[in-house]
Amino acid sequence: MKLGTILRAAAAALCLAVLAVSLWQIGTILADYRAGQNAYAELEQYTAPAPTAPPAAASQSGAAGAAETEPEVSFPQVDFDALRAVNPDVVGWITCEDTTINYPIAQAADNFYYLDHLFGGGENKAGCIFLDCANSPDFSNAHSIVYGHHMKNGTMFQPLVNYKKQEYYDAHPRMLLMTPQQNYTIEIFAGYVAAADADAWRLWFATDEDLEAWLQQSVASSCFTSTVTPAVTDRIITLSTCTYEFDDARFVLLGVLKEQG
Repeated sequence: MKLGTILRAAAAALCLAVLAVSLWQIGTILADYRAGQNAYAELEQYTAPAPTAPPAAASQSGAAGAAETEPEVSFPQVDFDALRAVNPDVVGWITCEDTTINYPIAQAADNFYYLDHLFGGGENKAGCIFLDCANSPDFSNAHSIVYGHHMKNGTMFQPLVNYKKQEYYDAHPRMLLMTPQQNYTIEIFAGYVAAADADAWRLWFATDEDLEAWLQQSVASSCFTSTVTPAVTDRIITLSTCTYEFDDARFVLLGVLKEQG
């Protein structure tokens, strides 16, 4: 057999081998995506749609007696006892209407375990939405941070990067956070791209002035304009995920936690 023929055959075999490995890698990634989606879809059995509330009472105001109705916030009902039986690390459940964000929140002893473990404990690149290990599990700190992956199939915290556009914020100005102790709305006031070593993940502030400056800088950096004005007396929550404008870029979305009855 001529050398040219041998080389062509070897090149073809190498191409087939590379193709086989590539197809295997793609298949593994897709299987991981499906496993993650299925695992979190199963957990939705521990939530129930919000009960239908009666219409809010209208209040009469003004000379003309115009009726004003305060809209009710409808929270899904979360069975935290059942979720604790699956994973005692559960500290909450977060949801955002008309998005894929509808997940339990866990908290581990470190900020690494849930990067590649599902809520149920299996290893998976989707990981789990998790609260910073240094935060109080009841979200009582002045600043709480919740992390989640930016998955290419649109799951986990991927929708956060859509807040780079004003129209997306206008359509999704708040999220809902349910905890075993309390329900909250997350009134979103800022979102921006940050470097991994930026000031976005500060948990502690020496003075109110320090916190106020941090809040003002966050608002000034925001990709959108919000009607929500955070105060140093508020409890702030940051939702954090990856973005890809530069190496180790992150997108952070900030909101005020408002207690609901």
